[in-house]
Amino acid sequence: MGEFKRKLDTDYIYFAEVELLFNYGVSYPDLIIKLREKVHQEGLEDSIYVKKADAKLFQNVHRFIELLESSDEPMEDDDSQPMEKWWWHLHKVAKGKYPSLLLKEHLRYIYRRRRKYWKKRDQNYIKINPDNSLNSLLWTS
Repeated sequence: MGEFKRKLDTDYIYFAEVELLFNYGVSYPDLIIKLREKVHQEGLEDSIYVKKADAKLFQNVHRFIELLESSDEPMEDDDSQPMEKWWWHLHKVAKGKYPSLLLKEHLRYIYRRRRKYWKKRDQNYIKINPDNSLNSLLWTS
C-alpha cells in the first residue's frame, strides 16, 4: 500500500503543480520539470494525471518557458539528458525543432498540430526560396 500511495502522490502532485501554474499563476516552473523527471523514474508515464498535465504543458509551452526564464532559477534545455526526455528540451519543443517521433502519441498530436504556429511565432527564420516553390526555411539560432 505504501508504494501505491507514493506513486499516486507523485503523479497527482505533478498534475496539481501544472494546474496551479496555468490556472492561477502559482508554482515554480523548475519544480514542474523536476517532478516530471520523478514521474518518469517511477514509471508513471501512463497515469491519467500525467497525460493531462503533459498535454496542458505542451499546449502552453511558450507561456511555460516565459515563466521558467523569469523564475528565480531559470533553466535552459539540458543537452546532457536524452532527447526522449522531452521535458528537458522544452525550448526545442517551443521552436518546433523537437523530433516528434520521440513523443507519446497524445503529445505528438498536439505538437504536430501546433508546430507550424510555433515556428511562425519564432521570428528567427529566413526564407531560402523567395519564389515560394519549396517553402523551405533556414533557422538561425
